Order: sequence, then C-alpha cells, then structure tokens
Amino acid sequence: MIDDLLILVGRFHPLIIHLPIGFIVLGILIEFNKKSLKWSNDALKFIFYWATITGIFSIISGFLQYQNGGYLWETVQNHFVAGIFTVFLSFSFYLKLIENSIFKTIPRKLFTIGNSIILIVTGHLGGNITHGEEHLIEPINNLAGFNNLQIETVKYYTDYKKRPLFSSVIQPIIDKKCVKCHNSKKSNGKLKMHNSTELMKGGRNGSIINFDTPEMSEMYIRIHLPREEKKHMPPKGGKQLSKEEINLISRWIKNGSSFEKSIEEFKLDENLISYFFSMEKPFYPMEDVSMPKIETLKKIRSKKILINPISKSSNFFSVNTLNYSEFSDIDLLIMSGIKENIVNLDLSNSKITDSLFFNLKYFTNLTVLKLNNTRIFGDNIDELSKLKSLKRIYLVNSKFDPQNIEKLTKFKNLEKVYLFQENRILKTPRKVSKDYDEIFDFGNYSLDNSEENMKS
Repeated sequence: MIDDLLILVGRFHPLIIHLPIGFIVLGILIEFNKKSLKWSNDALKFIFYWATITGIFSIISGFLQYQNGGYLWETVQNHFVAGIFTVFLSFSFYLKLIENSIFKTIPRKLFTIGNSIILIVTGHLGGNITHGEEHLIEPINNLAGFNNLQIETVKYYTDYKKRPLFSSVIQPIIDKKCVKCHNSKKSNGKLKMHNSTELMKGGRNGSIINFDTPEMSEMYIRIHLPREEKKHMPPKGGKQLSKEEINLISRWIKNGSSFEKSIEEFKLDENLISYFFSMEKPFYPMEDVSMPKIETLKKIRSKKILINPISKSSNFFSVNTLNYSEFSDIDLLIMSGIKENIVNLDLSNSKITDSLFFNLKYFTNLTVLKLNNTRIFGDNIDELSKLKSLKRIYLVNSKFDPQNIEKLTKFKNLEKVYLFQENRILKTPRKVSKDYDEIFDFGNYSLDNSEENMKS
C-alpha cells in the first residue's frame, strides 16, 4: 500500500517540476522589469517562496521516481544535485528579499544570473534523462550540417561471419538510432525496440515486421520514406541511418528478419560487410572513450606539448613533448585527465627517469611509447607489463640496462622494442627465448655483400 503510494507520488514528478520552473522564470522576468513595476518586491517574495516550496516537492517526487522507476543513480545524480542547487538559490533569493542579514550584502544580480543558469542546467540534465543526451545537440548539428556526416565505428571480430546478424549489427544500429524514443521508459506509438522480444510485439498499430510480405513491413517502409515525410524514421531531427545501414536493415527484413541466422547465412555483399566490420584487427584499441575537457587540453598545450587526435573521428590522442625539453616525471601529472585517451606518447629527449613508469602504468590505452635519447635504465619498466594495448616501445640511445631486457618478455602484446644504441651493442640475453629475436630490434644491421647481391 505504502509502496504504491510512493510510486504514485514519484510519477507526479514530471507535472510538479513545472511549478518551480514557472515561478523562477516569472520571477526573473519581474526582476528584469522591477524599475517599472512598483509592486515587484512583494511579488518576488511570494514567487520565490513558492518556488522553494514546490522545488522541495519536486526533489522529493523526483527521488521517489528514481527509486521506483528503474533508473540508475549515475543517470539521475547530476540532475538531482542541480535540482537541490536550484531550490537553494530560490530560497537564498527569498531570504535576500526579506532582508535576511546573511544575504543582505549579496547583489541581487548574482541571484538573477545564478537562477537563470542553474535553471537551464537542471532542465537540460532532466531532458537528457527523458529524451537522451543529444536532445539539444542533434538539432544544432542539423542546423550546422554536421548530421549528414556519418562517422561509424568499425567493429572487429575474428569470427564475425559466424555471429548472428541481428545481435551483432542490426540491434546496435537500432540502439543508436531508434531506442532513444522506443525504450522501456519512453515508447512513442507504444513501440519498444530495445530488444528482439519488444521489437516483435510492435506498437499501437501492430507488428512493424511483416513476415509474409517483408517489403510491406512498417519498419521497411518508414526507413525508405523521404526525409521530409512525417512518417519517415528516424525523425527528421534525429540521427539518420546511413545508406549502408538502410541497405543492411532492408536485406535483413527481406530475407526473413531472422534473429538467429549468422552473417554468413545472409550471404551479404563483401562491400556491405566491410562497412561494419574490419577485415584486419586495428592497431589502436577499440574501446570507447569520452572526449576530454577542452580546459584540460588547453592546460597541456600551454606547456608547448603537441597533442592531436589520431584521426578526425577519434577521441584517442597522440602526444609529443618535443617542444618542451624540460619535461620531467612530475609533468606527466598534467596528462592524468586524459590518460585513457593517449595511445601514442613520445617523451624522447626529455628529462624523465625510471620513476615515470609508476604513473605511466595507468595510461590504459597506451599503444606506442617513445623514450629515445633519455636516461631510462628500465629498472621499473615491468610496471607497464599490464598495459594490454602496448605494442611498441622505442628505447633508442637510452641508458637501458641489458639486464632489464628480460623484463620485457612479460609484456604479452609487444610487437616491437627498438633498442639500438650508438655507443654500445645490446643483444638478446641467453636465457630469453629466441622467439623474441623478432621483437627486439638492436639495430645491428649489415649489408649482404655477396657476389650475387652485387650483380643485382
């Protein structure tokens, strides 16, 4: 009984939340025009008093909706905290208006500006929960023409042909382009598309897949409608399907809409498959990482450190300290905010020492590490052995100790280690397997001066 009552109160949150929003917006408008409105001060006291009261009820109902609505705390926490700040600012402004001694000296403009900003932030974060994180970004991208640029992440599987076409490709496309409006919490047209079971059920008008006449399937028809058509899907303001995605979904529907058949069984054209799958394993990691904050990048670049994305569509970066000759171990800390984004790090000709490795081991996606012309002995280099993506290490003309070469055999995914030294010759230790001869490059090259070679 009590649980049902709490659920009911929680579900009133979308209605209650508009009350403090209305009060605050009205209060801001009156504050901007207070000089021409003699009654403004009394009105503002009333408005921000009730903005506070209704705001508290909004927080309570929102928390109850979170507890009983199946939301993850990570999804709602920023909106929840911003809501508390909104109520706090409303109440603070009310205390200012009634001349409370604590807030008496604070300028009214600060409250007006603060309420305006926090209202926008809180509303935006709430919109992210109900409409998806790009509900404001999408139309902006459309206006700027960016939505026409299809940047897709190519997947790699050694056994991709044996994998089910639906779960490997079709469902991820639906998740990216359709689920925002068709999920367990929001189902436009009562249609849910977040899994195969719900997709089969269809929506208000029945199933969107016609197994008897595939080309009459509602899903098939809608993705082929001109973008200007009202029934075109995805909606005009959302992320559009690429030609390849439309082609693939069409082939899936026309060939029976099977949820189990493998990619190989659908006998798809290789050119179409290559759009979604790479035939070769990529050199850099495939993990999704978020774009770092602009402030963090600016701070690093202020040290004359070169930092650039490895490609236009990637959040991975290549970093080079060539222009900052004084770079030392402690300077690595300024990169802590982007440690997951760095895949290529060149610290050659810097003043680093072996202590660097204790912090460098947290750069989880590091793939290429260059330590040429440095005072690296390799005493702590085994700290990097757990970096799964590390493939190449450059230690040319360093102080690398031959006794530490064995430590490099603990690195599971190393493809090459460059150990050429101008003033000394390093070799693979006897106790190290000959399998590593291809991995360790000591630069001891010699020309073949045979008579046959001379003739060629």
